[in-house]
Amino acid sequence: MEAELLEFHAGMRIWLEHTAPLDPGDLQVVQEQTQATAQLSLARLFLAALSRRMALPAADQHALLSVAQLRHFAKGETIVDEGEQAGSFHMLCHGAARATRTLENGSQQILSVFLPGDTLNPGDLILGRSRTAISAFMPALVLSVSAAELRLFMEQRPALTRALWRETAFQAAIQREWLIGVGRKTAESRLAHFLCEVTCRMQVGEQVCNAIELPLTQRDLADILGLSCVHVNRVLQHLRSRKLVDLSKGQLIIWNREGLYGVAEFDPEYLGFSDAAQRGDRGAS
Repeated sequence: MEAELLEFHAGMRIWLEHTAPLDPGDLQVVQEQTQATAQLSLARLFLAALSRRMALPAADQHALLSVAQLRHFAKGETIVDEGEQAGSFHMLCHGAARATRTLENGSQQILSVFLPGDTLNPGDLILGRSRTAISAFMPALVLSVSAAELRLFMEQRPALTRALWRETAFQAAIQREWLIGVGRKTAESRLAHFLCEVTCRMQVGEQVCNAIELPLTQRDLADILGLSCVHVNRVLQHLRSRKLVDLSKGQLIIWNREGLYGVAEFDPEYLGFSDAAQRGDRGAS
């Protein structure tokens, strides 16, 4: 992993030093000129998320990444401690992470799951301290920008302020759906909705994902959905028996997208995807 990290950082540095603000076509040219193809592919996916969801112009992407520090976190390693003063703004470039709250009795709730392209703590920069702990679900690469530099950029670049507002709204939309699930949906619908959401968030461009790496245990799913491990296991078995999904050994496969959407009452519009755009690919394995 150390070698991969060094190659990624070298590829990112080459990209930053030898280009003007980039569009996806420019990045493809850089990929062809360097040996760090896999690492630059991660950068491409990350930039695609910045462009699509945060609507951040290429010039502002370039400025933001030029001051970012790339950091590697091992599986289970803490990225942000609960109660920590917000000294940096973090963006997940590769891997997966989670935000958790642990109560005095030792019980834990997973409040957010972060995927490549997500910002980890935009609200902390306003609130001052983190109300959650953020840790890596799997080996993760995180781009960090100091709070002081970010605030300076926000003053100089209004598009960055708008982008962070969009990102905060995006995360709030996800939290609303999770709240509705915990409050009113059945366990089966709740789990199905989460699986639909994760696959949509992993989607790149117009390509629909039907098989993704999902490094979540049944204990993790229980902590996300507010269920017991036994209940999660029972629901997964039922979804599998209906030939809707299979989740084993960290791999999620959706066998029947339309059927799973129906169980979940899932509409991907809150993620920025139109239901119509997805409909033609439902049911594909």
